[in-house]
Amino acid sequence: PMRLAVQSGSRHKSNQAMAAALSTRAGVGHSGHLSSELRNAHDGPDAGGLKLSPKARYLFDLNGFLVVRSVFTPTEVAAANAAIDAHMHHMHERQGQLRTSGLYGRESSALAGDGKTGRFDMGGMLGWEAPHREPFRQVLCHPALAPVLTDLLGVGYRLDHSPLLIAMEKGSEGHTLHGGAVTESGEPAWPLAYEFRHGQMRNQLLTVGVQLTPAPSGSGGFCVVPGSHKSNFPVPPDLADLADPDLNAYVAQPALEPGDVLLFSEAALHGTLPWRADHQRRTVIYRFAPAGSAYGRGYLHEADTAASAGAAPEGGAAYASTWPKAVLEGMTPAQRAVMLAPFHPRMNRPYLDPGTGAAVDAKAREAFKVEFDEKVFGARFF
Repeated sequence: PMRLAVQSGSRHKSNQAMAAALSTRAGVGHSGHLSSELRNAHDGPDAGGLKLSPKARYLFDLNGFLVVRSVFTPTEVAAANAAIDAHMHHMHERQGQLRTSGLYGRESSALAGDGKTGRFDMGGMLGWEAPHREPFRQVLCHPALAPVLTDLLGVGYRLDHSPLLIAMEKGSEGHTLHGGAVTESGEPAWPLAYEFRHGQMRNQLLTVGVQLTPAPSGSGGFCVVPGSHKSNFPVPPDLADLADPDLNAYVAQPALEPGDVLLFSEAALHGTLPWRADHQRRTVIYRFAPAGSAYGRGYLHEADTAASAGAAPEGGAAYASTWPKAVLEGMTPAQRAVMLAPFHPRMNRPYLDPGTGAAVDAKAREAFKVEFDEKVFGARFF
């Protein structure tokens, strides 16, 4: 549903006159966060109403996570699994110091699994040869996900971390609960923050998990403490380690089916339960951030920095990026828009149509401003 205000004719004209008067004030519209009547021509676009249903918005704000069912079809899930099967030589088990059930110098018996089998990780899928890369690139601007990501991150959202396949065999260890709005030391976790202001939710870092195998209730896998994204106190270590039955009662494991997508704020305390099912768990996680925000630095791939700074890649200079060449090769303009480095939409950032996931070209800054910036900074952008 769209959030629309119905006004009488006279009142609407009055509001238009007021907007026109306000728009003459110095600085009005510069932030890119004002109403359409007060925006500069090159400001970030208006997201245009609600993208999540009122029910979904309530549940995400309440819990810090949301499950979107059946985003991907059985055929699409099968294609993703086939691509993974073709790249099993890239799968790496976490062993020794890389084990995930004993972080922060503590061992958790509740998360240890069989004590031997680790978690299995795989990356690089965006840069695989076609057609194996396509199921994973599809996530970046999927028409069922782009509106949701826009609602939770804002217009111009970007991929912040390289996608990661998390696989688990029966007996694989879990992962110490981590993230959270406040660290165990009591410091605010600013890079993971969740906020709600003036009717809008914003996540500094949002994880999107695409489920490729069943994760029924009781099987293990992803777990979360609902509502912890708004917590104001340090995480109790016994909760992070699942060492206190009273605290453990607040840990939830959402049941997931292949094709489901789980979205959660990194400000929510989350982790992984040991895997108990006979089949392999497969979840591909993506982490997205607002247009001007960054946590990861995969977009600063050293080997391609010089080349990306020179010739414009396929798609034009506006889509230039320094991700590895193989990652960007053959991407659509919409996919490339999501791969851009962090900067505000008003700095000529292409973005996705919130309703369709299609690429929208940036509105160019006024020529007189660009010319002046070139004189002052020696470049088109400051």
